[in-house]
Amino acid sequence: MDEKTHNLIPNSSQIPNVILDLVLPRISEAEARCLLYICRRTFGFHKDEDNISLTQFENGIRTSQGRRLDFGTGLSRPAVNTALQNLIKVGVIFVQQRSRGNRYKLNLHMDVDKVVNEINQLRRLTRSGKSSLPKVVKQVNTQNIGKKEKSSIRDPVVDNLQKMTRELTQRMTINRFKH
Repeated sequence: MDEKTHNLIPNSSQIPNVILDLVLPRISEAEARCLLYICRRTFGFHKDEDNISLTQFENGIRTSQGRRLDFGTGLSRPAVNTALQNLIKVGVIFVQQRSRGNRYKLNLHMDVDKVVNEINQLRRLTRSGKSSLPKVVKQVNTQNIGKKEKSSIRDPVVDNLQKMTRELTQRMTINRFKH
């Protein structure tokens, strides 16, 4: 048996290195899931393109006997729709409109940097796009050391305990000097 054939993993899908190495780590989760699903439905079945419905993207595929073949992307229909529109807009995938599931094809000659920048700009104002934005760091003013906190953010239990401690200290001091 040929050594290359022997090392192949049966029942597996090929995903282009450009997708794995340069695109997926830099785009939002919804686009990444849809892109991987297209890779699976095309390259996983040794095809260049395939008909995939929104329901398949959303929920996966079941046979006529009810056996589940896959779970799809696990995304809601609006998330799938937005992700696919973004992938089409930036040229990652090509689509032919059809009545029973559009025909999707991956563009292997995409400009990766353009794709990543444009997808991140499209996702900037959406919830799932937050991961592609820089993390906000809470700034702490180190000059306020020793200043009292505002009473509106104080803990009432701690305030009560401090008040009781002061009163007790005053009583003990007054009682010590009475004798």
